[in-house]
Amino acid sequence: MITNNRINRFSRSNARNTEQLSPVDEKSRMAYRELQNLRGMHSQWGYIRHQYPTSELQSARKAFTFWKTKFWKVSRPDKPEVPKVPWPWRDNAKWLFGLSDARSMQQAWKSLDIESRRKQWPVLMLSTLDLCPEKAHAVLEATLDPLPPGYAINDVLLFIAQRLRISSIRNVRERTVKAEEMVEIVAKVLEDAPAGHVPLGQRTAGLLASKLPSDQASELYNMLQRANVKLHPNTQLQFAGKLAEEMAHKDAAFEILKGLAESGVDLNAPSPSSTITTLLHCRITHGGLSEEKPAFSPKDALEYFMVKGFVPNVINATAFLDSLCQQAEVDEAIRLALLFSESGVQLDAKAWSTIFRGAKGSLKVENVAKGLEVAKVANVPYVDVLNNALHTVFYFAEMESREKSFSTPWVYPLFGPMLRAYAKKFELEPLQWWLPDSLPLILTQTTGNDGEKFDSSRPRRWEFLHTIVPLTEKFFSTPNVGPKLQPNPTTIAIMLRAYIKTLQHPYDLMAFYVFFKARLEEHKDFAAQLIKDQGSLVHDTIIMTMMERRGLSRPALQVFGDMLKDHVQRSVSKAAEGGDSEANDGQNRAIPVHPPPGLCTFSILVRGLLNGGDRILAEQVIQVMKEQNVDPNLVTWNTLTKGYAKMQNINKTVSTLQDMEAAGFKPDLFTFKAFGKLKNQGRALEMMEGIIDTNRQKMAGEDLYE
Repeated sequence: MITNNRINRFSRSNARNTEQLSPVDEKSRMAYRELQNLRGMHSQWGYIRHQYPTSELQSARKAFTFWKTKFWKVSRPDKPEVPKVPWPWRDNAKWLFGLSDARSMQQAWKSLDIESRRKQWPVLMLSTLDLCPEKAHAVLEATLDPLPPGYAINDVLLFIAQRLRISSIRNVRERTVKAEEMVEIVAKVLEDAPAGHVPLGQRTAGLLASKLPSDQASELYNMLQRANVKLHPNTQLQFAGKLAEEMAHKDAAFEILKGLAESGVDLNAPSPSSTITTLLHCRITHGGLSEEKPAFSPKDALEYFMVKGFVPNVINATAFLDSLCQQAEVDEAIRLALLFSESGVQLDAKAWSTIFRGAKGSLKVENVAKGLEVAKVANVPYVDVLNNALHTVFYFAEMESREKSFSTPWVYPLFGPMLRAYAKKFELEPLQWWLPDSLPLILTQTTGNDGEKFDSSRPRRWEFLHTIVPLTEKFFSTPNVGPKLQPNPTTIAIMLRAYIKTLQHPYDLMAFYVFFKARLEEHKDFAAQLIKDQGSLVHDTIIMTMMERRGLSRPALQVFGDMLKDHVQRSVSKAAEGGDSEANDGQNRAIPVHPPPGLCTFSILVRGLLNGGDRILAEQVIQVMKEQNVDPNLVTWNTLTKGYAKMQNINKTVSTLQDMEAAGFKPDLFTFKAFGKLKNQGRALEMMEGIIDTNRQKMAGEDLYE
């Protein structure tokens, strides 16, 4: 029997024990946890005891105590594999959870009479939680008739929620299926049980809010609202934080936060402030099926919160400014950044880079100039500002080439103008080490071509040379107050990419990679630092530039092979050294020097091979990608769809779309544009409909045998 006297006696005993034992003593920790469990049991029993008539009170209390004490044992995180005293009920559920699915379990469960089911449920559920926790949701779903005690159902849901690992599932569709299973079991519990029967705990609801994807968290929240389940402000914050992550649910998150603000919650406390930051950060998906402006307005939300006493900090401000930039309101973002600064919000390097990224993305020189002015009021390292200014020239050239639909190869007259700006602020020697050409000689060139190696056989008119380049030269021409600066790895990577994109002749491109590879193999500290900081960026640029030129797909695959070989060697060495990634056997050539290929590397290769009509090699690269546990994203799927559609390969186009859907991705605007490359779209749609009909018939046939 649970009484105040028992808890008080246990508390006094525990106090004496903790005086004798150290705080880290296992027995002391166990005693404290058991005390907490007893207090929780006492509190819960005091609430639910009124649900039973006097005649049933004693048996109900006995069943409650039995369940709670045994549940505490099986749900402990430090539960022993084999208990010291064998639990007589431990194997009771094997006959049920050994079945394949919830429907089979339900049929087996209903083969028992109702009284047997009611009597066996507690030990059967405890047995499942102990021996087969991964099937707890299925067993619970199958055994809700007759309805078990509400407190036990909540405990099982809490047990499942604590062990939910949806984010660790790599496949998008599998994650969605797992999340839907969880929502369905909660829905079934709430629908089958009378109102108030299941005292759904705030901890259970909060765990589900934090672990479920946004779509399923929204569904659960609406379900709890319809069931009139009262949520604690902290639980509401957890739902708001999850819903605020996706544009589709930001309005709902805003409504929750408004309700909390109206009830007097301090918006400047850490948890509400963090949730507001998430809400204000809007990631706009430009490849969506609709180009309409999102309904949620971060500006209106911020104004509302500030009226309610919210004081923005640099984290909130950065999230808000990024949203404005993504919505193409760069002028407003710059104005508010200066206003925040005047109001006492100290902008940092991240806030400024957010503003400058938006200014650069607008492709307007005046916005870039204003963005450079904002750097003066932000705590930004000068080298970072210079790096961003240099990269803006690269970005403007790249966007201009694509906007004008210039044919490949996309060669830009970049390196000369960027080198002249670079040389005004940075030392030449660190960059010279990476390049086979004499930089002082290039600087002496007065023509626009900057040397024979960069001569273009296809002259093009470039606007960026007359827009962003003059601004960059003016910015870099400000007088130095000290010696020239040392470039960091980001500076070197920007300049190397500009050099690569300026090379006109295939031979020069291949020769540069030989030189670059030799430099990496010299194992200088700054070479290793470049790879550590920049990853595969320079390698990806080399591969992309090679793939743009006819006849250079094999050299591009050789670059990829160097990366893959070193990645495999690094993995083997790490395993052999017990986690130590350095494996130096005395021969420097054995040390990996190339970065591992990433998703971008694979996507560049696949796109280039498909554009060149080399389907077999592209599929081999996809297979390597799977072997390296690199999951394709939506861009990769669209690349494959477009490649097969351009080849007019209907079968491959359709199968790719099917695989994309099976992986859990929804088609976007770029998917439909890729599909539009097919000439015989009618035939492709017929094939897709045929596949859907076949699958429907299979499912119907399976249902007949269940």
